Amino acid sequence: MADSPLFARCHDLILWIMPATVRYPRHYRAALGKATQEAALRLQRELVAAARRRDKRQALQAADEALHELRLLVRQGRDLNLITAAQHEHAARMLDEIGRLLGGWRKAQARAATGATEHEASAP
Repeated sequence: MADSPLFARCHDLILWIMPATVRYPRHYRAALGKATQEAALRLQRELVAAARRRDKRQALQAADEALHELRLLVRQGRDLNLITAAQHEHAARMLDEIGRLLGGWRKAQARAATGATEHEASAP
């Protein structure tokens, strides 16, 4: 699990988000900062849950929802000038990579659930 690129990228994202949101001004820190931190930690919790469950689809769906929420919260941080454009770009790249890795895992689970091979799944 720890060797997985998805878990490593999620870990890196959390290490970036925590100090970034702590630097939000006090009147934003309690609401937007805390919500951003909680969404990042929820994403990690759902990924861990998916790794440990036999039927991973529900946890992967929840992780995808947490990722979407996190993207919105980071964008709001940028719109409110709580993070710089360069910080937003860095976070967006990290979130996009996590999204691609998560999407690949979800796709593999969907194929496994239907019993389709990779060739069959890509055929029109």
